[in-house]
Parts: sequence; C-alpha cells; structure tokens
Amino acid sequence: MLTRLPPEQLHPVRAWIEEYALPTLAEVGQGSTSPDLAEAVALFEQTRELIDDVLALSETTRGHLVSYLATLGMTEDQPPPSLPHPSTHPRIPTDASRDRSWIEQVRQRLPEHTGGQTTGLTYDQDGTELQVNSGRDPKLSEQARLILHNSERFPTDDRGEPTVTMHVEVKYALMMRQAGQTYGVVVLNNELCRGCEKAVPEILPKGSTLKVWHPGTPETITLRGKARP
Repeated sequence: MLTRLPPEQLHPVRAWIEEYALPTLAEVGQGSTSPDLAEAVALFEQTRELIDDVLALSETTRGHLVSYLATLGMTEDQPPPSLPHPSTHPRIPTDASRDRSWIEQVRQRLPEHTGGQTTGLTYDQDGTELQVNSGRDPKLSEQARLILHNSERFPTDDRGEPTVTMHVEVKYALMMRQAGQTYGVVVLNNELCRGCEKAVPEILPKGSTLKVWHPGTPETITLRGKARP
C-alpha cells in the first residue's frame, strides 16, 4: 500500500485537463454562451483543484508515515524506506510533453540527423510509441496531398505533391486523424519546418493537438487542428 503513495496516476490526469481538455474547450467554445459548456469548464477546473488537494494531502501523509516507520526499530544505519515520488515514475505523453528530462531521454534514442531522412518517435494518449521516418508513403502521402489541396488555408497548386506530405509530422497527423486520436507527441531529430507548421493544423480536425519537440528549442511547439471533423 505504501508504495502507491502518493497516487502517481493522478498526475497524467491533471496534465490531460491542463494541457488538452481546457485548451480544447476554450478553442471550440470561443464566443459561445452555452451554459453546458460553461458548466463543463467549471467542472474540469474543480477537478484540477481537487487533484491538487489530494496530492498535497498524500504528500503530507507520506511524511507522517516515514516519520512513524523511523520509530519502528530503525537506526541511522537502517534508514526508513523511502516512498516513490511521482517524478521517479515514467511519464505518459500528456505529462511528458512539457517534461524536458523525459524528452532528453527520448532524444538520446534518436539517430543523429546528418541530412536526408528525418526520424521521429511518436506517442499517443496511452503512451504507445511508434517510430515514423520521413519519405513518401504511397497511401499517407497521397491522402495528405488531397487534404491539403482541398484546404482553403494551405497554399497549393497543380504542380505536384507538396514536400511536406513526406515529412514525419504530417504523416503522423494523418495517422492521428485516421485513428480518431485527438492528442499526440512527436520528438524529432530534425527541425520542424514552416510548411509542417501550416500543414498539420489543416490535417488535424478541430479539437486535436500535436505537441512537437525538435532540436535546438527548450520548449514544445503546439499544433492545434483546424480541419472540420
């Protein structure tokens, strides 16, 4: 029982509310006066506050338990067992998208980019990892081309397929769209290009978010969907 204090499962829940649920409701509900939407936002905010209260109480309880265990025959040579802190547990994408130490561990597993193919490690809400490489995919690239060609905001012409349809970010955005996945994280070994910054939001439906980490920046880049579901 003690090894489950504090309840680390609550951290990714809070991160999901903070990074996805509330920003999504704020975006899709701009200008709305719906009482249901306002109630949903208020409940999410209340849930976030309750999670903070539970975590604070759990940490206080942990301190009392450690002090008590120290009185049960423990000596200086036998310190009381330390209880795991949430920061020592593996992070899932909703939390890891802002955790630089987690990102650095992922980056170390990526091959060095020396030109040519770009490699990205992607993660969905459940933490499922998938490696995606740049390059033309007969199905994904063609579908991405059609979506961008029909977009009113992405500049295309009839001269052929935009090069961004071969990029990791665009291919994964299309995979998210096809799977109905509304949140994802991608860690790249190459810089995010301006074309992908414009293309990904045109592929992802409204309410979907892709967090991108690329070399040379200490912060994540958030790309939010603008396409009609």
